[in-house]
Amino acid sequence: MGKNFAGSRNFGYDRLAAGLVIALAMSACNSTEQGHVKEVTGHLPDLSFSLSSDEGQPVTAKTYEGKVLLMYFGFTHCREECPISMARLTRVMHLLGEDADRAHILFVTVDPTRDGPRELRRYLAQFDLEQATGLTGTPDEIGGLAKRYRNAFRPHFPAGGEGGIMHGDAVYIFDTQGRARLLATSGDPEETLAEDLRDLLPS
Repeated sequence: MGKNFAGSRNFGYDRLAAGLVIALAMSACNSTEQGHVKEVTGHLPDLSFSLSSDEGQPVTAKTYEGKVLLMYFGFTHCREECPISMARLTRVMHLLGEDADRAHILFVTVDPTRDGPRELRRYLAQFDLEQATGLTGTPDEIGGLAKRYRNAFRPHFPAGGEGGIMHGDAVYIFDTQGRARLLATSGDPEETLAEDLRDLLPS
């Protein structure tokens, strides 16, 4: 991918790094109790976006109202973090059993110039997961959503190596009303995440 990376015009490296530090510090300081995913209620805004789904349809946060949502920023050409994170989220959905139909994963690409609806749909199909939708949009739309949730990502072009995008593995979790409630990372066991998701589901 060229250096006209999605979002690079909107974010300088310093601002990206600062955003990542804020997110990590916030996640470390708001744990409700040991053994549970980090609580972020009141620290992040309600879910709001206007993007395109992997079926090429315009969607907003209201499209998924009534479901517990897990939003993850990644891209289909990612060779490390994304496959691992998506495999973990697939396992979480399996652990939820029948409750999985009341939760949904939103895979937001940080590489919209390459990740159109077809690419996202093909990528997610690898995980054999019905409860997931890929989201894409313009670089400004993706950059604005990332900034809203203090998510940092940037292009990485190592000398003599293949370029890619550096990004975190945070999963932003919203309740059925679209309120930000939890922030999960790769350090949270799948079983713990599934248990905390159940607590967000209406009885």
